[in-house]
Amino acid sequence: MRVALLLVRFAAAVVGDERYREQWEADVVGARELGMSPLGVAFGAVRAVVAMPSKGAVVAGIGPLGIALRHAGTPRGRVLAIAVVSALLLLGGIVMLFA
Repeated sequence: MRVALLLVRFAAAVVGDERYREQWEADVVGARELGMSPLGVAFGAVRAVVAMPSKGAVVAGIGPLGIALRHAGTPRGRVLAIAVVSALLLLGGIVMLFA
């Protein structure tokens, strides 16, 4: 149960809305009464955060994060994919530089 609550708090912090934290914590606490796994409910909240469209960037990043944040109006999953691909390309460039 504690891990599920931590996941929900993390997901709500990513979204930046206290309302989601309260709702998701209540869902996790009440999951057992409905015969559901609290951890499954928490992972559902994390999946919801990935699917939610981003509200915009607060801080301009540098490198892969900066590229990803330029696409802040797109869903978080796409932003994450852009950041991962950019990081891999940057890492490949660094490896080639020192090879």
